[in-house]
Amino acid sequence: MSQEPTTPTESSSDTQHLFENQFSTLCNSIQTGNFEKAIQSFVLLQSNSLQNATFQSYIIQVAENLDPAKDTDTSRFFASLPCLLQSNIIDFAREHLEEKESMRAFGVLFDYIQAYPRHAYKYLIDAINLLILCAQALKGDERQKCISLLVTELFPRLCKQRLLLVRKDKVPSIKSTESKHYITLPYNLFEQFLLLGQRFYIKKHKWEESSKFTCAMLSACGYNGLEQLDSVSHIIRFQFLKEHRNSVRIDEDTENVADTHALPSIEDLSILSTLMCEYMAATSHFVQFGYDYYKYVCGTDDTSNNQEKSCLIPVCSFQPTNPIHHRTSTNKRLQQSEETERNTLNFSDDSRLLRRNDKRVKIDSTSSSVTDDEENRGKGLDSYCVKGVENALQILSKAGDCLRHCVDLWNWANSKLSQKSLLDQLGGWEQELCRVIEGYKLPFDMNNAVLLVRSDLALSSPSIPGNLAKALELSQTICDRIEVQRRQEKTENNRAKTEMDIPFMFAFRVLYNIGVIYLLVGSLQQSTLEIAIILSVFPIPNELDEKDFIHDEIDCCTVANIFNGREFGLMRVTQEGLVVRCIKHLIVSLDNESEQRGGMASIDSALRWDEKAGNMIVLMQFGWPYWNNKTNLWHKIMNRISEKRVFKNREFLEYLYVSDVLQAIRHLHLMGLVTMDIIPPEFALRASYRHLVTSNPENNSTPSSPQHPSSSSAGSPKHDTLDEDEIDKRHDRTLPVYHPSFANSILPSTSMSPSWYSASTQKNSFAKWMSPSFYYSRPATSVIVPSDGTGGGGGGGGGEEVESIHNSNSQDTFHISTNTTKNTFIPRDIVTRCLEYRIRRYSPKITPQRMRHVLQRFLKNMVLKANEET
Repeated sequence: MSQEPTTPTESSSDTQHLFENQFSTLCNSIQTGNFEKAIQSFVLLQSNSLQNATFQSYIIQVAENLDPAKDTDTSRFFASLPCLLQSNIIDFAREHLEEKESMRAFGVLFDYIQAYPRHAYKYLIDAINLLILCAQALKGDERQKCISLLVTELFPRLCKQRLLLVRKDKVPSIKSTESKHYITLPYNLFEQFLLLGQRFYIKKHKWEESSKFTCAMLSACGYNGLEQLDSVSHIIRFQFLKEHRNSVRIDEDTENVADTHALPSIEDLSILSTLMCEYMAATSHFVQFGYDYYKYVCGTDDTSNNQEKSCLIPVCSFQPTNPIHHRTSTNKRLQQSEETERNTLNFSDDSRLLRRNDKRVKIDSTSSSVTDDEENRGKGLDSYCVKGVENALQILSKAGDCLRHCVDLWNWANSKLSQKSLLDQLGGWEQELCRVIEGYKLPFDMNNAVLLVRSDLALSSPSIPGNLAKALELSQTICDRIEVQRRQEKTENNRAKTEMDIPFMFAFRVLYNIGVIYLLVGSLQQSTLEIAIILSVFPIPNELDEKDFIHDEIDCCTVANIFNGREFGLMRVTQEGLVVRCIKHLIVSLDNESEQRGGMASIDSALRWDEKAGNMIVLMQFGWPYWNNKTNLWHKIMNRISEKRVFKNREFLEYLYVSDVLQAIRHLHLMGLVTMDIIPPEFALRASYRHLVTSNPENNSTPSSPQHPSSSSAGSPKHDTLDEDEIDKRHDRTLPVYHPSFANSILPSTSMSPSWYSASTQKNSFAKWMSPSFYYSRPATSVIVPSDGTGGGGGGGGGEEVESIHNSNSQDTFHISTNTTKNTFIPRDIVTRCLEYRIRRYSPKITPQRMRHVLQRFLKNMVLKANEET
């Protein structure tokens, strides 16, 4: 009887039955602990039933439960397997999970690496790559968890391996020689791993961990022993790196290389890898020192009083022993000026400029209000003005060490490379530094810190060609970044976070840097403009008074003695101190501009001396009577006006409120020796002053005698009882509005203007002029002009005025010819009345808040006018 053939269904049934028997035997053996029999069953199943879905699921289950710490039957069975079978299970699970469930695949690899570190080298790179892919697909806290796991768990295990660097076109692999295992990595992938770890620690301000991680990674690729230097100074580490530049391990096996002449060569690859490793080490230190320096400059370091608003400002000068040949002609003229005039903007000579002779009246130094505040002044290195300066300068020097190492490393690579084009592709040492820093993706404040330390490093050596240009560029970049951040703050309603990122004094300190840089290159007018911009938006304290100016003088003498003979130093100033510094800077800058000699510029300066003197008089109201009692500048201006016999400035009077200053101007006027052309048409025609210029025809046609000036207030009594605003309201219904042509005709340059600060810091309308919307929404300055036939002898108006001063018969009057009113004389007594009216009506009402408004309104117009002229 012949045997009948089996059908496919019966064969499949038998196979399934056989699989079930073997799989049952495997499970029973594992449960009873008979791992030898279990291994035999597993091998049979792997050979015969690998495509079975049930067995595949079981393999993945074993891979996900291999941790010996769980102490399960499955984990004990996996531990009993030979290394090869373990690898088969891990490889199978990874291949089946990584495409759709990459996080599960990573979990398998990570558990194996942790449980069996001896064989971790086989799966480290795969696990790292899988985790990076998972992190890129996640957001928020889950993403940060992945990054933390990558840096704190996997990278330290990678550091314990022996690494060989290869060209970037290669793939990672495992290489075993002489019972040693090596992981071959493309040098650019190694750089990415190093960058990820450094970025993680830098963003958390964990500088020690960043240093340890960097040393461990570099040690793994050839700098043996560097991991033991993670707690020494950066100088020792840099020296170690320099001495071991030929230690980077490069895979020199070229058997599998199709083109043995591929670029870069083994030698050039070693040089490029060395360049990469040391650059990463130096740059991470540079960021650390930059942030530490930033905190000291902004007054937010651990030793500073967080409740106090202060910052460190630069003290710079060119030294005669180290001249610079790239200075402008303006700066050369400044150097050739007289000693006392030349140094009026120099910290070391502020005291000489501001010192009066002993015959002048001095402020009582025994006053308790002065001595109490001077407790920490004038004590040398213990003075308040140098608090934290030494530490800040030491940190700045450390940051300079990092840059010097990068420059030395770059020159070394340039001298060693056979293919110079490889280095040319990187641009230059500074471009490479910026590329690495950009790779850190620093937060807003840390990025500002790096820019600040780079700027101050360039500023610390102003005599080196190109440094001042670099410092200016970097400072302007900070300003641009802050302005962009402020705009985002307005749209995203994220003010609280941004204010934490931008310390109170930081933005103004950067602008002060810009002013100092312009001063060093000889651009005196631009320097003056930058300082004026600071004060025009800076929140000026109400408590600012004379003692702050005295403290500044003491501090400047202290700093001058400490930094004598140096090109760079630092000085701590408070909120009041920065205002005083800027006011003094403006006044002495205006004084220097007015004293410049030679060339066409001197002609223009001579013609505009009255304007500059008026600006100085307005500024001297702040800190008064300091300028009268402690300096020679006030008397210098008064004497110069007396010598000129004519003083023409129709803009400064509306900003004068201090009684002593107005009295001094009035005294010069009453002396009869100076023709005071100080009443602008708009000012004289305001409703509140019309009663001063509206008098009987005799007074209008006959000027007063200079020997007998009128001292009467001259005006209707009922007008004296009204405020200026009330009188204006009576006339604004009938009088037309005149918009002068000079108002807002040219917009201010915003390249260095702190437009980002005004709206966010000060809520007053007077400060909004610096905001971007000001240039487009704020109406032009308007002046009330009477219609024809109204008003008195002060009538007149129009877009243009042609003035002429008549000195042939008398210096008592001046004549204003306008388009609408001609042959109109403004007598001397009208000037007297205006001055007396301001003394009587405005001086008693002046408050610190009002003076702050006056200063910022004055500086606004000063900045607008300066930009129109340029």
